[in-house]
Amino acid sequence: MGRIKIVHIQLLPLLSGAQNVMLKILGSLDKNKYEIYVISKPGGPLVEKVLESGYNYIPLKSFRRNISLMDFVALIKLIRIFKKEKFDIVHTHSSKPGFLGRIAARIAGVPKVVHTVHGFAFHYAQSPPIRFFYQVLEKFVSSFSDYVIFVNNYEREYAIKNNITKAFKAITIANGIKLNENTIKGTSKIKKDVFVIGSILRFEKIKNIINTINVAIDVCKTNHKIVFYFIGDGKLLEKCKQMVRTEDLEENIFFPGWQNNVEEWLVMFNVYLLFSTAEGLSISILEAMSMKLPIVTSDVKGNNELVSDFNGILVPINDVDRLAVVLLSLPDERARLEAWGVNSYKLVKDKYNIIDFSRKYIEVYNKIMGDHE
Repeated sequence: MGRIKIVHIQLLPLLSGAQNVMLKILGSLDKNKYEIYVISKPGGPLVEKVLESGYNYIPLKSFRRNISLMDFVALIKLIRIFKKEKFDIVHTHSSKPGFLGRIAARIAGVPKVVHTVHGFAFHYAQSPPIRFFYQVLEKFVSSFSDYVIFVNNYEREYAIKNNITKAFKAITIANGIKLNENTIKGTSKIKKDVFVIGSILRFEKIKNIINTINVAIDVCKTNHKIVFYFIGDGKLLEKCKQMVRTEDLEENIFFPGWQNNVEEWLVMFNVYLLFSTAEGLSISILEAMSMKLPIVTSDVKGNNELVSDFNGILVPINDVDRLAVVLLSLPDERARLEAWGVNSYKLVKDKYNIIDFSRKYIEVYNKIMGDHE
C-alpha cells in the first residue's frame, strides 16, 4: 500500500493561528507514510512556508473570506481537485474552508473527512439571526465529517448539547506549543524604567482592537512609564495608529507591524494582553505563556480555559473601565506577576505541549484509516 494522501485546506495564506496549528500537525506527520498537500488562496507567507517544508501546494484563487457568488466556483473547483487527486483524507480548517471543503469531499467521494474548529463562525457579538444562520450551516456540514476536532472544551460541549455535532465524532485537541528553554525570559531590550504590556494580534474587529487601543491611551495618559507594543497587521492598523497620533502618545504606544521572530518580542514584555471578543484557543496566548508571561485577557471561551487567577487576570468582555484599572495596577504587582509567569509556563508544559498535540492528531488519522499500530 502506498502513502496516505492527505490534504489540508485553509482560506487565507497567512501565518496566523489556524495556519500555524495546521503546520504543526503537518510537521508531526511521517513523510514516508503521508503524501501531504495544502490548498489555500494564493500569494502569502503560508504558501512560502508550505513549499519550504516540501509539501505539495494547490492554489485556489476563487476562495473569498466573505460569503460570495465565488463560493460556488470554489466548491466546483474543490470537487474537481478531489476527484483528480483521489485524496484519502481531507482535513479542513475554520468556517469557509470547512463548509465548502466538507461538501466537496463528500460529493467527490473522499473516504475520510476531518474538520478542525478554531472557533465557530457564530458568537455572542452577532445578531441572533446571523448566529442562527451560521449554526444551521455548521450542523449541516458536520454530518459530512468523520471527526470534528475542537481546540477548546466549551465549543465541543456546545456543539453536542445543541445537536450540531454527534458526540461520537466530537473530540477536543488543545493547541500545542513547542517549548524552547534557551529563549525564555532573556534580557529585555526595553529600558528597565518602563513597564511593557504587549500583544500580538490581527488588527481586526474580532480582536476588539479599537477598545484595546482606547484603554491603552487612557492608561498611558495616567502613567507615562507604561508602554504598549501591538504587533501585527490588519485592516484596522492605520486607524489605530491615527488614534495614537491624535493623542500624541507615539512614544508610549508602538506598532512594529507583522513580525516573524515572535519570541524575540515576547521576552521584552512584562505582561501579555489580548482583549478579543471571541477566540478558539489562542496560539498567541500560548506562545506568551510558554515564555513565562502573566496574561491579561478577556473572559471568553478559549481564553478562560487558558487563564485563571493561577496565571493571570480575566476581564469581563468590553468592560474597558475594569481593564484600565487592571493594567494600571500591574507595575505594583511584580512579585505576583513573576509567580503567574512561572505558572503559565507550567501549564503549557503539562497541558499544551506540542508532543501531546501531535500524538493526538496522529491517533485520529490512524483511527480513521484503520491503522492501530
